[in-house]
Amino acid sequence: MIPRTVHLFSVAITTFIPWLISQASLSAASVFPRPLFVLIHWLLVVLLFGVSFAIYYRGHKGVNPFTVTVIAMLCFFAFEIVYLVFLYEGERWFLTWTDWFVPVFLIASTTYWVGKFFR
Repeated sequence: MIPRTVHLFSVAITTFIPWLISQASLSAASVFPRPLFVLIHWLLVVLLFGVSFAIYYRGHKGVNPFTVTVIAMLCFFAFEIVYLVFLYEGERWFLTWTDWFVPVFLIASTTYWVGKFFR
């Protein structure tokens, strides 16, 4: 039996959609007090990426969750770099543990564990 291959484009689209929704949602949620904003941010990325990759894994049975997670995170970093370098004009004060590193860890963990669950 030939193992299922991971298609870069389908993982990139599956990563892009929740990334874009989270960017728009976080922009709107920035009016909330800081602790509430951080909580919303963390819950939002887990929910969006969890649902998105649950749909992905249901349609792509047999793919390796680790491979999908690596590709998804590379795509995520590419989206972030393009956004921060070319589109974002504000201060980069949010590149902190609570605003960037923890959500990245949550996204990677969610992508992987959803894949393990649906495998």
